[in-house]
Amino acid sequence: MTLHVEHKEEITEKEIETFYNVCKSSINTEVASYLEACVRCGLCAEACLFYMGENISGRIDPTLTPAYKADLLRDIYKENYTLWGRIKKTLGLGVKIEPEDLKEQVRLAFYTCTMCDRCTKVCPMGIDTPRLVSIVRSALTSAGLVPEDLAEATNTAVEKGSPLGVDVPTFLSRIDFISDEWEVEIPVDQKADYLYIPSSIELMKYPSSVASTAKVLNHLGVSWTLSTKAHEATNFGLFTQSKEVTRELLRRILEGAKELGIKTIIAPECGHAYQSMRFVAPNVFPREWDFEVLNVVEFLYRMLEEGKLKLSKKVIDQITLHDSCQIGRRGGVLKEPREVLKLIAEEFKDSVEFPEKNICCGGGGGVVVEHEADYHRQKAFLAKAELFDKVGVKNVACYCANCMLALDRSSRELNRDYRFLSLVDLVAEAIEEEGE
Repeated sequence: MTLHVEHKEEITEKEIETFYNVCKSSINTEVASYLEACVRCGLCAEACLFYMGENISGRIDPTLTPAYKADLLRDIYKENYTLWGRIKKTLGLGVKIEPEDLKEQVRLAFYTCTMCDRCTKVCPMGIDTPRLVSIVRSALTSAGLVPEDLAEATNTAVEKGSPLGVDVPTFLSRIDFISDEWEVEIPVDQKADYLYIPSSIELMKYPSSVASTAKVLNHLGVSWTLSTKAHEATNFGLFTQSKEVTRELLRRILEGAKELGIKTIIAPECGHAYQSMRFVAPNVFPREWDFEVLNVVEFLYRMLEEGKLKLSKKVIDQITLHDSCQIGRRGGVLKEPREVLKLIAEEFKDSVEFPEKNICCGGGGGVVVEHEADYHRQKAFLAKAELFDKVGVKNVACYCANCMLALDRSSRELNRDYRFLSLVDLVAEAIEEEGE
């Protein structure tokens, strides 16, 4: 299951053949319809944060157009599944893939696409470009051409249980630290109704959000727990498009949840963790995965709607919101964070008119862990920063730790002074305790 990465300059004919064959075998009627439907209108370019960021810098790079990322896949499709393509192949005029072509595919699929789905929302033909990019990523992974940083993080997740190397002893040590530092009780491996699964980014970089979630859950008095068997929410199998890795990491969550009699899984402030547990897992384990999955913001909003959670404090003056693409645009959780922020901020100023069209952080899809993608991530941030500057607010609420990490890193690298805050941290601060 370990991802293989070739540490060498040259790409071999065998790797090219593997890439070609995986692309070819991944083309079904759905994929074919997307490849046929593109009319080259270019609308997706203006929706892509990487294209937009370069444009803001005064440079137009047509290769960053989302439709362009599927061109090689489209050529493979035509060669194998259209009459004219087959004729050309017979005449020796078929697809010729050179090593440089696959290096370019790595740049396009891994470094300049977060699979945020914004391009799909503006496409007049409804083409699911992230679906096409996922095929390219899968083919590159099969050929051993995963970016080294991403491959190492994925392999660490498989071998140690977390992309940041958080094994069970480290997990328990961090929970003890968080419990002591924030003076909050955190149950582990208890039979319960709710299983909260933090991400290693939160555990290691934003531990206050774990403490805040625990504080809210304890305040509500619900039956909840953490699990040593299901202690990592993230799933890097989605980034590499490795079905084996995706399944293995989900299996651990499945077994941990079943062992503790869990009814509802609370996904943390992590976009792709929500995607993997809410939408991927039921398809990977159709008979066994019978848990309700809620993002923590969904859970908070439900508790507010049911009158079980009351937020009577204003904890910040002005604030805007960054939407996690995987939780918001792709997951549908768009109203909930806005309604929560209206309760706890003196003034909530939305940076977008249509939440579905909010702009990605630039670090999703594994981009934030790929050193070679730093230039593209920083340029993409310029498109995001324009939204913050438009509303004139420096405080930005996030409900994804990976987004916070990417945004904060880009902001510091570009000498911006935005302040990125965990939405759950703000909610925990806004809870009125008895006696207050």
